[in-house]
Amino acid sequence: MFCSGKVYFDLLEARRADEVRNVAIVRLEQIYPFPAEDYAAAIRRYPNAREVVWCQEEPQNQGAWYQIRHRLQEPLSHKQELLYSGRAPAAAPAAGILQLHTIQQNGLVAAAIKAAVKEESARSTSRLRATATRKSS
Repeated sequence: MFCSGKVYFDLLEARRADEVRNVAIVRLEQIYPFPAEDYAAAIRRYPNAREVVWCQEEPQNQGAWYQIRHRLQEPLSHKQELLYSGRAPAAAPAAGILQLHTIQQNGLVAAAIKAAVKEESARSTSRLRATATRKSS
């Protein structure tokens, strides 16, 4: 799993609390210019990885996902799948209510670490295939 920013610490805390041992978390410190060689090297360190997850706490239409998705896909083999884990698209960058933010943050962290791979409604936090299109409601 790859991420940037403080969501790394939430992911790390959840992985330790749940004693998850089959998920590696790599924090990208710099996204522009994109560290293509370092990213590819990290991918090569885990040759058995079938899912490569980008996790961000920003809504899907904000943050880094749309700007770096193609770079995340480039070094993957045909056996690996790029997935997104984070908040659904939204007009505002944050919930604006601490309790709602906490619920959303816990949901996206749980989805990133444990959730089954499937496309769900864009209205909920989920792990989406990078090539999937959003279902209309």
